[in-house]
Amino acid sequence: MTSLSKPAHSVTLMSDTFQSRPLPRDTTTALVATVGTPGFGHVLMRHIRSAAAIANFGAFLVPDMSRPAPVLSLWAGEMSGYWFNRNARTILADDAMKQDIISRIRTTALGQLSVERWRPSPEDPINPIYQRDEVIERITVSSRTENAGVQSFYLRGKSSGRFTEDEVQRLMDVLPLVHELVVLRHRIVGSEAFHFATDARVTALRARDVGRFGQLSPREAEVCDQLLNGVSVAGSAVALGISDNSVRTLRKRAYAKLGVHSAMQIAALALNDST
Repeated sequence: MTSLSKPAHSVTLMSDTFQSRPLPRDTTTALVATVGTPGFGHVLMRHIRSAAAIANFGAFLVPDMSRPAPVLSLWAGEMSGYWFNRNARTILADDAMKQDIISRIRTTALGQLSVERWRPSPEDPINPIYQRDEVIERITVSSRTENAGVQSFYLRGKSSGRFTEDEVQRLMDVLPLVHELVVLRHRIVGSEAFHFATDARVTALRARDVGRFGQLSPREAEVCDQLLNGVSVAGSAVALGISDNSVRTLRKRAYAKLGVHSAMQIAALALNDST
């Protein structure tokens, strides 16, 4: 019997090597590249200040427009995080001021931005806060999707005087991109407040019988904590010593008890109930 073998074929690999070059970094690309970084707020503030003097900026996130509960989700500027969060708690504890945020977001058309230049009247409930912090004007940008909404705000300090028309025009060129990057940040990273609100852990809220968290079982609370920390179903199963299916079941039960549909909604509920 004759043994047949296939002829060997020589293979020549073709490749091209190009000289390394810097990554493209025009203004927009450079800003987008920082969206997921810890210094995002400060980078964005520098960009905003290239258009006009802004003392502080921040954003309120409404994770679920069907059950609107705004939370301060991002902040940067001259004011410390402590005062930003203290002011936010005061604003959100006042129903009229909270409803004002919700209303501005809700009346914005889907796929559109609503921009407003505003200064408080003497009788406005927010006026004492602005007077204490020497804020004389504010520009807000609002947007929403079918499920969620965001209002970003930009505060003008007294020392800078009122906005000039040229400054307003420059801000109108800059703020739409800034706002969209804030929204993108929420989608990728979540809220800054959720990362730093260590007291708002679900297990702690359950132990203190706070709101709907008191209805959770210990395991359901632990699964929620894993979820808020960005741990996958498989990772949660390993951490808690249970099966993947058990994690999914516990998540489903926790969602039902809390009346939510996502991790972001749990985080917002936890942050609000903890304050």
